[in-house]
Amino acid sequence: MNKVDIDLKEIIGGYTKHWKWFVISAILFLLLAQVYGRYATSQYAAAAKILILNEDNSGSLDPFKDLDVLGGSKNKVVDEIELIGSRSNFIDVVKELKLNTRVFVMGSVKSTELYNSPPINISFIAPDSTINNADFSFYVTISSSTTFGYSKEEDKPLKVYSFGKNISTPLGDVVITPNVSELGRFKDKKLKVSISPVDLVALGYKSKMIISNTDDKSNIVDIRLEDPIQEKAINIVNALIRIYNANAIEDKQIIADRTSKFINDRIADISSRISSVDQDVQNLKTETGTTDIPTETTINLRAGVGNQQELAAATNRLNMAASMSDLVASQESFEVLPANVGDMATTNTISQYNQLVLERKRLLKSSNEKNPVIVNLDQQINGIKRSLQSSLKSTVDNLSLTVNSLSGQQARFNTKIYSSPKNERALRDITRKQQTSEQLYLYLLTKSEESQIAVASQSPKSKTIDNAYSVSRYPVSPKKNLINLASLIFGLLVPFSIIYVKDLLDNKVHNMNSLEKLTTDTP
Repeated sequence: MNKVDIDLKEIIGGYTKHWKWFVISAILFLLLAQVYGRYATSQYAAAAKILILNEDNSGSLDPFKDLDVLGGSKNKVVDEIELIGSRSNFIDVVKELKLNTRVFVMGSVKSTELYNSPPINISFIAPDSTINNADFSFYVTISSSTTFGYSKEEDKPLKVYSFGKNISTPLGDVVITPNVSELGRFKDKKLKVSISPVDLVALGYKSKMIISNTDDKSNIVDIRLEDPIQEKAINIVNALIRIYNANAIEDKQIIADRTSKFINDRIADISSRISSVDQDVQNLKTETGTTDIPTETTINLRAGVGNQQELAAATNRLNMAASMSDLVASQESFEVLPANVGDMATTNTISQYNQLVLERKRLLKSSNEKNPVIVNLDQQINGIKRSLQSSLKSTVDNLSLTVNSLSGQQARFNTKIYSSPKNERALRDITRKQQTSEQLYLYLLTKSEESQIAVASQSPKSKTIDNAYSVSRYPVSPKKNLINLASLIFGLLVPFSIIYVKDLLDNKVHNMNSLEKLTTDTP
């Protein structure tokens, strides 16, 4: 047997003779792992999958497509992911599911939340604005089917109350009622009721929610959440998708209502104008006895038909632009403007203005007008409004020049017509106004119907591919197998390290081999 074999055998023997320590250490660490696994909070994963729809598939509010004044754009998936995960959406989720109020059953080591079927129901007399900002907890012990003990602190004496009676708290009166089917299981057990600020709860779930787009070229978005309660995670993911779609439809509805109001106001104005023109025609024909257009004016009239059509079309566009300019100038508050009115640049400016106004309204749900973000938005909105007014003024000026030019041409055609008798000339003027008003009236009626159809056919911004579901029946964390393996490794590593360090520090001669090592180089 050579020297290397002797050294290796000696080294291994130095560890194997302490095998009991290795076994004891491994068992100890495995026991600690079991204790950790027993009391660590398990996390369950819930996942969902949705498809972000393009505007063409989700219902477009574009009643003026034929005027080519609305430039549409597809939804950007990255932007939609930010909208889904917005703070305001999570606040709505917390309020809808009442996640800021939780009931725990106190344990000797840790407390467990009762989400599915708590033994008691909590009702607050105070307004929601107070409860949503509250940070308060109290303790309840169920004494019987009709009474319970109440205390503000865990170790304080309990005060007995009857179910259904008002309890005075720093948040105002609270009413506790029993959940009869679950009451018996928690008799004489201490319950903790915790009320947290909605904002903090929303931010907590926002930080835990994972919203991602697996492929840059795909419109499919994956949503995932981990929570100690499996059903709770599923409910939160489903509620988030539902609220995201509801908010998108609400935004479309606001713009649709504004557009519909604008069209209806114009229809009412044109309708009264048509009635007035019709009355003028009736009065003139009654006074002059005119019933038909003389044959001799037919040729001259034909020459002006084409020019008259262009003039009517330009007049329509001018009226629309002027009405929009007046609307913007008269609007004092931050309200959305009708879409689809103006040239391409004006339409894009209105779209930016509406987006900022909607964002401002959404932020005001959880803030106030003094918030720096709101102030910054106000400045942006005012800047865009000034730009919009300038753009509309330029459009009105250009259309006015066009109308004036066409009117000059029409005047030359009318010179020949005005050679007819005075009553024929007056009748032609009235008829011309009547035709212009009727064209605009019929056009607006058509657009009103299209707008109503678009509103009625509104669809969500996304399509649910997979509703929220549990990724696994087992917790995704802590991973017990991995923890047990790591504990076993640490359990073996600790005694090994101790023995190794002890041998390094040992300078004594224990046997002949040790002595031979020391005297090998001695002459």
